[in-house]
Amino acid sequence: MVELAGVRRRHEEFGEAVEALRETADQMEEGTTLELWDRLTNAVGFLNHELLPYAAVEEEILYPALAVAADAATPVDVLRAEQLEIRRLTNELDEARRGLPLGEGGAWSKVRSVLYGLHAVARMHFRIQDEVVLPLLEAELDPRSAEQLDDAIRAVAHTAGRSPVYESLT
Repeated sequence: MVELAGVRRRHEEFGEAVEALRETADQMEEGTTLELWDRLTNAVGFLNHELLPYAAVEEEILYPALAVAADAATPVDVLRAEQLEIRRLTNELDEARRGLPLGEGGAWSKVRSVLYGLHAVARMHFRIQDEVVLPLLEAELDPRSAEQLDDAIRAVAHTAGRSPVYESLT
């Protein structure tokens, strides 16, 4: 059996930033509004410029291999639905974040709620990939195909690199 080590490593890295979403929600009352604004801006930047583009790369490269290995579209459909929900919640977080300085009613609780939702959906997404999808692919792929898939994802994802936005969350 082969291992998609690059994908697993990237998921682990993203896991740290996803945990930072929950920590931000937990610590909203600590610090100033400006500090919270900065953390939320970093979170939205990470989601829009790191996590979601990487998810698009996985959809382009990993999901077709999964559809063949699973001999069904269901796992791919579930993963795509999770990605759509992460994108929707990211937009909702950005909108709620923009309402904070305006003092819009309920903005604080909305931000907290969306952060917890993003944490839950993103964490579940990576968990499903790590515990279901990757083992399925690793069992089905020959070593050369696994290496090519891992290299392709790493090459495309590497173009984004680890931005200062990502680093500020972890």
